[in-house]
Amino acid sequence: MALEAAGGPPEETLSLWKREQARLKAHVVDRDTEAWQRDPAFSGLQRVGGVDVSFVKGDSVRACASLVVLSFPELEFCLQVAKQNGSSLPSACQPFCCWKQLPAP
Repeated sequence: MALEAAGGPPEETLSLWKREQARLKAHVVDRDTEAWQRDPAFSGLQRVGGVDVSFVKGDSVRACASLVVLSFPELEFCLQVAKQNGSSLPSACQPFCCWKQLPAP
């Protein structure tokens, strides 16, 4: 209840997020599985990406998730995906709805 009063998510939501985090952790690969990972020049790596999830300030429910993909080694923009969400689940757990893709060079 104190979290809710301070603007944080309800305990039920935190519990759900913790279970989802544990589920995802079980799928983490902590070793090199691809040939390019063992090559100092990363030969064969074609794309790199980054993800961010941000909550609206003062709102523990509404959030925005973004994914950006770049070509490698050129670091040219390939794809951006963004979703705003009003659910009680983290945005990263929901399917993305907005796609913007540039044609291949």
